[in-house]
Amino acid sequence: MIRITGLHKSFGNNHVLQGIDLTVHQGEVVVILGPSGSGKSTLLRCINYLETFEQGEIRIEGRPIGRTMVGGRSVEMPQKELNQIRQEVGMVFQSFNLFPHKTVIDNITMAPVTLRGLTHDEANRQALELLRKVGLEEKAYARPASLSGGQKQRVAIARALAMKPKVMLFDEPTSALDPETVGEVLQVMRTLAREGMTMVVVTHEMGFARDVADRVVVMDKGSIIEEGTPDKIFREPSHPRTQMFLHQVLKQDQDFR
Repeated sequence: MIRITGLHKSFGNNHVLQGIDLTVHQGEVVVILGPSGSGKSTLLRCINYLETFEQGEIRIEGRPIGRTMVGGRSVEMPQKELNQIRQEVGMVFQSFNLFPHKTVIDNITMAPVTLRGLTHDEANRQALELLRKVGLEEKAYARPASLSGGQKQRVAIARALAMKPKVMLFDEPTSALDPETVGEVLQVMRTLAREGMTMVVVTHEMGFARDVADRVVVMDKGSIIEEGTPDKIFREPSHPRTQMFLHQVLKQDQDFR
């Protein structure tokens, strides 16, 4: 579903991604772990070309996104073609990014009507089904300001699903939430995983990674240093940096409890 080859990304002199190679298969849940500044979120944003990159290639279902190789050099693809591929990739951010002046249902129906050509009636029916799925049907005509953080994030997930994406990207979707609302968002994500949605998730929720991921990828300083099943990564991490990172994160979890 996703194939990343030789990906490099810099911000000025800061070489954030240093030759990333990663494949994500259809229906697979891949969780990306690593310390702050390791390049996790930048990698995720490159997958749907919210961040440009200087070198390498990303393909979604075999189609390059953002840049493609022509005559041995990397060139940017036309915007129209980029937008078509982007429609297959849903993204959920840390900060929800809902339109505050629009109702919940309007937030969800805008893109399907504008980009997929659904009628307003079709889009409204679909939006209500998705709100039922995330447990928020009664909030259809509320405005985002009246929702809790967890409710806003569930609306954001419904909005991404309304485009019927083939891949869902989650960029630390619970990091801005109060502890009591984290579980309701993770439950929606667990349901998507059970239904076979291809997902790439950047998170510090170790329990979610252990329970839901098919594969865990560990990043440090712009490189993938280790990957494997959750059992392997959490029980027998081979890289010293992975061992240190997990020790610190799991100790914080125990201290919090």
